[in-house]
Amino acid sequence: MKLIILVTLAIALFCSLSNALLIPRLALSDQEVINLLITNETSSSNPGEIISPSNREIWYVGQHVNVTFSQEKPNETVSIFFFNQTGTLAGGPLTRTTFDFVVPPDAVSRPNESSLLIAVKRKNRYLQAVDAVIIKVLPAK
Repeated sequence: MKLIILVTLAIALFCSLSNALLIPRLALSDQEVINLLITNETSSSNPGEIISPSNREIWYVGQHVNVTFSQEKPNETVSIFFFNQTGTLAGGPLTRTTFDFVVPPDAVSRPNESSLLIAVKRKNRYLQAVDAVIIKVLPAK
């Protein structure tokens, strides 16, 4: 009986190791991560650790804005951008909780739509979390 259990465990271990070795290790960009992870349901209802701005805020092009996280995470970094609209707007180590930037013209929301503000957090370059907030971005006043 013990032999059967040991053989079964050895086969299971071998199968899991061989599968792990066959999985390619991809270095995904932030945009590729978002394309894989984002859904309308999660982005509209779960801002994650973003405490400011709140969902459905209105921003204007040229406005100085802040993105604030709920806590410092010294071993993590963050990149903040608008999904499918801008490059990185702010980012760096999460040794601070607030990141500021000026809303760029290419972040303007399409008519009758909103823009998705994304925060990709990494630890030692490995993905940790993706937080999202829906923002309505309008042309400058």
